[in-house]
Amino acid sequence: MENQLLLHPEHEPALETNLIKLERCIETLISEQQQCVRLFYLDERCYKEVAETTGFSLNQVKSYIQNGKRNLKLCMERND
Repeated sequence: MENQLLLHPEHEPALETNLIKLERCIETLISEQQQCVRLFYLDERCYKEVAETTGFSLNQVKSYIQNGKRNLKLCMERND
C-alpha cells in the first residue's frame, strides 16, 4: 500500500504547517512534559523506557504524557 501523502502532494503544505505548529506547541509545555512527549511519540519509546531515561516514576511519566497530550491538543486548536 502506498503512502497517501505521496499520491496527493497537495497535502504537503498543510502537513508542513501542522508540523511547525506542533513543534511550537511542544515548546510551550513544561520541560517534564516536553521530555516525556518527545521520547514517547517522536522517539517511539515505551513508558518504561521513558521512565528509565528521565528518572521519573512510571506514574509520573504517564501523567506527563497524558497532560502534555491534552495541552498540545488545546494549543493546536487555539492556533488553528
